[in-house]
Amino acid sequence: MRMNNITPSSKKKTSISVREMRQILGLNKVESYWLVHQNRFRTIVAAGRMRIMLDSFEEWYAGQFHYKKVNGEAPGSKWEKTTMSIREAAALLGLQEATLYDLLKKKPFQTIQVDNRTRIDRTSFWAWYESQDFYRTVADQQADRLKFGETLTMPEVARLLGTHRNNVYYLVQKGCFETIQTSRTKLICKDSFERWYKGQSKYRIVSAANGGDEDGIHC
Repeated sequence: MRMNNITPSSKKKTSISVREMRQILGLNKVESYWLVHQNRFRTIVAAGRMRIMLDSFEEWYAGQFHYKKVNGEAPGSKWEKTTMSIREAAALLGLQEATLYDLLKKKPFQTIQVDNRTRIDRTSFWAWYESQDFYRTVADQQADRLKFGETLTMPEVARLLGTHRNNVYYLVQKGCFETIQTSRTKLICKDSFERWYKGQSKYRIVSAANGGDEDGIHC
């Protein structure tokens, strides 16, 4: 009877060579040994050669953002659940990153430094978000528009009335219209503008080219 050769299952790999680490991260020889000598991960010596313990390499990789695998998952997974990047927070609020950095100067929420990068604590961010109503996420801005119906910006109302936008700001301050606050500006609810317009006789809809009355507006 012919017997098939049985190959014993290979053991799970627990370490990699410095060369393998270099290939994984796309580094040159000097950079790879610099990381080793910085004690970024645990090493052993096997058969006279240095090897990097794979679990410590993956733990280090998940806790930093500077180095990225040539092929594989993105770095920093350790921080993704508890923190967010400046870019992510800016995108959430529909802001430019520079605007968010200006906001950070007021220290509205907690931040940490990871590889010289500022990360925002998610719990702190959402606690701040719920405590204020000036900044709105892009999703909430869209929900607001659906909730309140069509809206007009203050410059749009100024053009409709042929007046200076400062007069429209005055109208808003007097409570002539219902408004909603987005992260960048106040929007005037169109139906409330129409109700106000029908209830007054001072102003008429004009074309933007005709100009208009720039005297103070009274409800």
